Amino acid sequence: MRKLLSLMLASIMLLTMLAACGGDSTPTTAPTTAATATTAETAATTATTTEAAATPSVEATAEVPAGGLAEVDPATVQGDIVTAGSSTVYPLSEAVAEIFGEDGYKGNITIDSIGTGAGFERFCTAAETDIANASRAIKDEEAKACADKGRDVIEFRVGTDALAVVVSSKNTFVSNLTEAQVADIFSGTYKTWDQVDASYPAEAIKLYSPGTDSGTFDYFVEHFYAKEQKYILGANPQLSEDDNVLVTGIEGDANAIGYFGYAYYNENKTKLKALTIDSVEPTEATTEDGSYSLARPLYIYSAKNILAEKPQVAAFINYYLTNVNDVIVEVGYFPASAEALAEAKQHLVDALSGGSSSTGGNTNTGNAVTLEEVDPATVQGDIVTAGSSTVYPLSEAVAEIFGEDGYKGNITIDSIGTGAGFERFCTAAETDIANASRAIKDEEAKACAAKGRDVIEFRVGTDALAVVVSSKNTFVSNLTEAQVADIFSGTYKTWDQVDASYPAEAIKLYSPGTDSGTFDYFVEHFYAKEQKYMLGANPQLSEDDNVLVTGIEGDANAIGYFGYAYYNENKTKLKALTIDSVEPTEATTEDGSYSLARPLYIYSAKNILAEKPQVAAFINYYLTNVNEVIVEVGYFPASAEALNEAKQHLLDATK
Repeated sequence: MRKLLSLMLASIMLLTMLAACGGDSTPTTAPTTAATATTAETAATTATTTEAAATPSVEATAEVPAGGLAEVDPATVQGDIVTAGSSTVYPLSEAVAEIFGEDGYKGNITIDSIGTGAGFERFCTAAETDIANASRAIKDEEAKACADKGRDVIEFRVGTDALAVVVSSKNTFVSNLTEAQVADIFSGTYKTWDQVDASYPAEAIKLYSPGTDSGTFDYFVEHFYAKEQKYILGANPQLSEDDNVLVTGIEGDANAIGYFGYAYYNENKTKLKALTIDSVEPTEATTEDGSYSLARPLYIYSAKNILAEKPQVAAFINYYLTNVNDVIVEVGYFPASAEALAEAKQHLVDALSGGSSSTGGNTNTGNAVTLEEVDPATVQGDIVTAGSSTVYPLSEAVAEIFGEDGYKGNITIDSIGTGAGFERFCTAAETDIANASRAIKDEEAKACAAKGRDVIEFRVGTDALAVVVSSKNTFVSNLTEAQVADIFSGTYKTWDQVDASYPAEAIKLYSPGTDSGTFDYFVEHFYAKEQKYMLGANPQLSEDDNVLVTGIEGDANAIGYFGYAYYNENKTKLKALTIDSVEPTEATTEDGSYSLARPLYIYSAKNILAEKPQVAAFINYYLTNVNEVIVEVGYFPASAEALNEAKQHLLDATK
């Protein structure tokens, strides 16, 4: 029998898993099985702060032991298991199910390949499956549907998929496309191959795509078209939830092109040709370092009550997380990072021990993480921060109350934009904290690592991006997302093109500068990271939000965007528009109905926290007190779960 990882959590997990089984699910398809490959171990790295820093503490919770999860003997596991969802995750779950059977499991595991969306429908709305396979994270509305059925959702990251853009092996003319070319092909902008490249034949392009219920489709549309399905559906691709149908269609036509999970290409590589994207081939290295841009995480989901009521499900997920790396490469995917897999194992431990569950973006609070109280009056040494103009007023507010509570040192906070902030933090290595309105990019993290800075991320709040006009503007109060996208791309040049009732006046565009995290977020959200669409419209750019406020305020035909706090400071001069008739509030940013919401972060590094106890103390104070000032500043609190995770990051770095 395969050697499994042993451990010390047997007292928690084995009692649960080997308890009397009940409530077996009835399979809806024939039981499935499959294949083989390696395991990833994680080592916690720690840094110790000096005595001058307050040492945080946390309530005792079960952790994944150094040896891994509790050993499961599949031969002792009783009861059937029903899973459904992503066609991409299907072959991976099938492979794990096969070795689970080889190691002694005698029950039935049903694995239905129906698409991520349909999988969540059966898991959450119908509440008829035990596990949902997914090639994207669960959406807020799906998590709510689960909650309505008493299912407290738990997310388990199991691998990484590289999306393959493929043509027939009969196609002799194309081997590489840029991201922009892919976007233009699947939107129908290019209708014949010679429009892509003059050297290609003047033949009509035939498009193949996974169906709209597929997580692969969701990912592709989000990546290339900022979630706007109209661009790809308007090109009338051949849609199918069955990847085998796509393979057959593409294989038979030298002018066809399509996309799906890399595993399906891997299974059919004698029939198909996978294209490089921007001259980068998908490999474990390129998906991990981000140079291959079409990579995405793979998940399985279950729920606390299912794990409690059906120990066979808990046992299978334990086995899945312990052995997935033995089969994932052979299936055609790439391992999740050691850190992501360790986090998934911790989610299982927490669920079985009564700790907090996690879905990555939902608000289950679980056990609160408590940091040790910091007395600012005892903290010595200066602190230097720089970065996002959006995070600036929040950090300024926290620094102010830190001083009011007794801190006598100097805190420098420079508002220079997220990108410039990471430049100073990572490349120049001259600041202690980077303020950011987006997550750190791979190349920025690498620059930090090159300077010996092991980056730590702390989520501190949520910003609603405000799309604003002058208070002198009397004709517009609401825009759809599509209208915003068309306005800032220059598709609409006058207001009457947006709506015939609006004046025939030229639209004047204002935008944060290209070094701003706000700009990055806007371009990613509306134009799938393609700056050319927006910069081609020649907006007035500035890293200083006050410049934008002044420009918009003085022109009734101007429109711009920035963090909600800047609108809040200037609401007598400006008017914030509703987007798709939804106003930004704490409730609408939390439930996702206001679409232009984004997380806010501060970053530091383990060596900084160890060498500068004043920085560790300030971040402790920041995370403990941020919710006292965030609403007044004009932002919204991070979920309790996200704040707990940030506190845990500090604990892990300073223990």
